[in-house]
Amino acid sequence: MKNKKWLIAFTALALVIPTTAMANTEKWQISEQHEPANDEGMKKDWHETKAEREQKILELVSKYSPETKQEWENVFKEREELFKQLDKTGLREMHHALREKRKQEIAELEEKVKKGEITKEQMKEKMEAFREHKIKHHQGRQEMREQWKKAIDSKDKAKIKEMLNAKLQQMKEHNQKMKTLMNEQTKG
Repeated sequence: MKNKKWLIAFTALALVIPTTAMANTEKWQISEQHEPANDEGMKKDWHETKAEREQKILELVSKYSPETKQEWENVFKEREELFKQLDKTGLREMHHALREKRKQEIAELEEKVKKGEITKEQMKEKMEAFREHKIKHHQGRQEMREQWKKAIDSKDKAKIKEMLNAKLQQMKEHNQKMKTLMNEQTKG
């Protein structure tokens, strides 16, 4: 009887180990796709995720706010065109260059602290100014996600419709900001 228990335990273990190893391998392969060196893979994943997100929004629009569906489709189409223009004008590269410049400025601040040219408090103040806008933006997005989840989980039709309208306005405003930025860059 004891041998049967051991046989069952070892058989179960023999089945679990390869499955776990295979699952870990799959996770590793997925994480390898997201390495910075693999920009094309990341771009593809981002485009797929964006398309899935847009499809989910359109499903919600169809269900809770069908009268705005054409408006949503127009905003998504305009946004896609704006992203293509961003790539053509080189503004994306400019954005990445600004991000690298910010990293360099932070490294310079850290070096100044090491040399005693500024205090840690002064460095923290300057870095806080860098982070303030970013933190505010991320908090706003997190709050919005939580509100969406709560509204969808509760199937609150009025709240979902309200949030869809707010999101539509936000996307229109963002598209307009992108247009303005591109116009300024092409003129300047």
